Amino acid sequence: NALSDEVKKVKIVLYGEELDLEVIGDETIIEACQREGIEAPYSCCVGACSTCISKLESGEVEMDDDMALTDDEKEEGLILACTSHPLTDDVKIDFDYY
Repeated sequence: NALSDEVKKVKIVLYGEELDLEVIGDETIIEACQREGIEAPYSCCVGACSTCISKLESGEVEMDDDMALTDDEKEEGLILACTSHPLTDDVKIDFDYY
């Protein structure tokens, strides 16, 4: 995989804090959180339960699966962090958006 060691910088807002996260290669945002010991909400890790729902404030992500999101939620910029891979270095997601 050509992206295997590429690092993307991501900012996450979680429990009122803004944290910096490095997502390495083909990790998802949740996988990177787990590696860094950041306790972001998640459950199924396959895009089905929406526990990891967050709002994409900036940047671009690609989701492997988004079946838990409605079309309206996607239009509002909501993503599933467990299936999201950052495509740009300016990704900021907010778990506290609601």
